[in-house]
Amino acid sequence: MPELDQPGASPDPLEFQPQDTTTTQSSDAALAGMMTMFRAFAALANQSPGLTTPLATQVNPPPSFPAFISTDQSPAGKSLPALFPAIETSTLLDIAWHEFRPLDLCKLDPTSKFRRADMERTDSNGTRFTGTKDYPTFHNLLIPLTTYFSVLQAFAASSGDAHATFVIGHGAARYISHLTSLNQKYEWTAVLQYHVHFHLSRRQEMLTGSYAGWARPDDLLLTEFCLGNARAMSSLRKSTGRRDRDVSSETCFAYNKGSCTISPCPDGRVHKCRKCGAKDHPEKDCKKT
Repeated sequence: MPELDQPGASPDPLEFQPQDTTTTQSSDAALAGMMTMFRAFAALANQSPGLTTPLATQVNPPPSFPAFISTDQSPAGKSLPALFPAIETSTLLDIAWHEFRPLDLCKLDPTSKFRRADMERTDSNGTRFTGTKDYPTFHNLLIPLTTYFSVLQAFAASSGDAHATFVIGHGAARYISHLTSLNQKYEWTAVLQYHVHFHLSRRQEMLTGSYAGWARPDDLLLTEFCLGNARAMSSLRKSTGRRDRDVSSETCFAYNKGSCTISPCPDGRVHKCRKCGAKDHPEKDCKKT
């Protein structure tokens, strides 16, 4: 073979390395074995159709949500003034921008005969007011309050934010249920005060984009406005449809379970341990054996 430094010499071509026939034969045999197993499995699957279905698809899929069919004949993308023609556009914008004041709810009830002078009062200077002339009963507040939440939810839906729409709807349902329960236990004037200040707190939160507060009771406001203003027993029984009987000597079962934490008991019962009779702890915390 000529050397590379000799004239006319050229590099040797790459030498052909023969393939290891033993390795090749082993790979072919393994592949043939896998094909045999696959054919056997396919034959068995033909006899048992259930085996051909992958495990993931054998699990029943969750039911799909039915397609929404709107009964509204109006075109899609309806504006807020078109959805709520009885409400002034400026009021709708106040709700959308979270500048709507709690006592302005009268503006959302076309049948309300509110006084404009009263509506001009500020409700953010810390002055305590009742507003019972505009809202003499819970029903007078409930109607415009549901309209308020409808406007708020429609505004969120128009922005395309499905999560905010759900949170507002869920919070509205929880809050209305909460107010209904408070109205059964406490004087209406106290509940109205609670609502006004609760709404003011939520308004500040909504300005930051948070709507979850509507679904949670405010313990500080409950203590400030509702505690000590429980309804008289006769009024409580009338509002809840209970039979007129004296329960002032009965032990509060809810207190002993830990679910009635307000003292005095809103139902008029005695807060004492059912096991030892002590009034400083419920049965669930009793150390007596």
